Amino acid sequence: MSRSSDEDRDLVSRCLAGHRKAAEMLVRRFSDLVYRSVQHTLAAKHVPFSRADVEDLHSTIFLRLFEHGCRKLRQYEGRNGCSLASWVRMIAVRTVLDHLREKGVDALSRRQMKVPLERLPELAGDLGGPEAAVERGERERMVQMGVENLPPRDRLFLKLHFEEGLLIAEVAETMRLSLDHAYTIKHRAIQRLKAIVASMPSPAS
Repeated sequence: MSRSSDEDRDLVSRCLAGHRKAAEMLVRRFSDLVYRSVQHTLAAKHVPFSRADVEDLHSTIFLRLFEHGCRKLRQYEGRNGCSLASWVRMIAVRTVLDHLREKGVDALSRRQMKVPLERLPELAGDLGGPEAAVERGERERMVQMGVENLPPRDRLFLKLHFEEGLLIAEVAETMRLSLDHAYTIKHRAIQRLKAIVASMPSPAS
């Protein structure tokens, strides 16, 4: 176990034991991360927000961590390389998403944030380029064929994230992954898809 993991577990243990200074340390340590997570999630959902909105959600997130005998903190296990920072970030994102669902804005914002796989900048250079003049339908066909050749976990990840429009944190929760691992899977899946598409015969040839 790494030193940072030991420190994470020690901090959580002291919070669970009711040590006030430990709770204050946790808030100071992750305050900026929670602010960034709140703003990023609201922006990703295309929801306008004020400084007061961010402050209220910031407070709500830490209350959620400490309420009911620190129930949320008790759920932290540090498995699969999940750091305490990743756990707090996930709780922050889920709290914001719950808040948006209660306000009834989740469905609309989710539709707005979807990005078709074939439009990803990472794939643009492998879809024929301007000289090949690949039509939109052909791009979609190539990408879909590439997706079908990916491992099952990669296919599921891309479906949830791009087709269903879930945030990375939501995909991580659905697939029972740490947030860090989810970002790694996303990167590797796109790189594999890029290699597969690049190996396909050019439709212009």
